[in-house]
Amino acid sequence: MDHASREAPASIRIGWSALMVAAVLAVATVAAIASRGLVGGFGLDAAGAVTVVAATLATGLALLPMAAIIELPRAMWGHWVPERRHRAGRCPACGYGGSGGRCPECGAAFERPPSYAADWATLRRVAWTVAPASLAAAALGLVIAVTDERAFAREVEAQRRRDPELRAWSRPRAWPAGFAELRWDAGRGFSGPPPFEAPKEALRPRA
Repeated sequence: MDHASREAPASIRIGWSALMVAAVLAVATVAAIASRGLVGGFGLDAAGAVTVVAATLATGLALLPMAAIIELPRAMWGHWVPERRHRAGRCPACGYGGSGGRCPECGAAFERPPSYAADWATLRRVAWTVAPASLAAAALGLVIAVTDERAFAREVEAQRRRDPELRAWSRPRAWPAGFAELRWDAGRGFSGPPPFEAPKEALRPRA
């Protein structure tokens, strides 16, 4: 069978790939920011960054079983549509009605097309979508988390200018890591403890 005739149009393949990369990037970025909250820390450090990257890649690996969705154009044009045409007695490649050994319209064989099934080649193709997007998401998530931490440092400085006697201050991290806190106190400075180490009540300026 003419495999070229069973490929999705280039515009659909490119558009769907871009959509899938954007979806993986969004999901993995949320995972990276949440991982930063779980790991804790304040400012960019190698150990925390490696942990966030590893957690983000693990999130990307969890998307590999969704190969049929990520490869929807290939599965649809290469397998599902040809199978439906074949069951209807039409040419699997072009849809022309008829019978015999080959299609009189496009020359493709009148034979049952293979069913869609994920294999190692499928996983490699999906990995080329998921892995780069996950790495980019890890970097983006770290940038967003560190930006939030720097914003907190500016907030503390503003509070200290208003209240020179301020001894402690805290607030939740930005979404989606709002379950963890950013903290400052006069003795220990800035910190971002993991949620199981943070106090239940946020510290407020003392009168």
